Amino acid sequence: MKITCISDTHTKHSELDLPGGDVLIHSGDFMSSGKDSLELLEFLNWLYKQPYEHKILIAGNHDRLFEETPAYAKQLINDVNHNGSITYLQDEGCTIDGINFYGSPWTPEFCGWAFQIHNDYEDTEHWRKIPKDTDVLITHGPAYGKLDEITTPSRTGATPGHLGSKALRLWIDENNPKLHVCGHIHSSQGVLDGYGEVTTHINASCLGEDYMYSNAKRYFEWTL
Repeated sequence: MKITCISDTHTKHSELDLPGGDVLIHSGDFMSSGKDSLELLEFLNWLYKQPYEHKILIAGNHDRLFEETPAYAKQLINDVNHNGSITYLQDEGCTIDGINFYGSPWTPEFCGWAFQIHNDYEDTEHWRKIPKDTDVLITHGPAYGKLDEITTPSRTGATPGHLGSKALRLWIDENNPKLHVCGHIHSSQGVLDGYGEVTTHINASCLGEDYMYSNAKRYFEWTL
């Protein structure tokens, strides 16, 4: 199975030229303000046309419509999704060719955006829902210590240190999914797949901290 991973396109998706494959994963923040339905609809029409048999989508902290008016946001997906190639996951999973995927939008509290985790109890409760047989885990935010630092801030007030979820890191360490795809922390784009890593971690953020295509790569490919 050939998987392409992207994240944090923030309405600049049309600048991407994707190679095509079996599965396209977008791990959230495809919107900007997160409240404009036309913005969402334009993105969904683009996503539907991408050359993949399956497209898996989760929301991010900028995608407010999916938290504030979830039925309406999901109806927009249904309106576009004529052949059923788009699967939206929000604390749920799907299986493609025997591979178990699970997607969740939650991130530690950050500037009062959508899908925020406010305390350690909520952090643990969100991730305990993940089935233990998950092969590919898709979350908007990274796990603690795994591609979760702002390394090249382009604005004042950037938060130093590790910004990922500790409870998510614990779940991954205990259950060892084959792949974890995330985004959220733009300048930590990259792959962890070296010595000591049972799970491959991909921070697939397309845009840099400047919200431009300043990161090293525009997408990541992974074969399962």
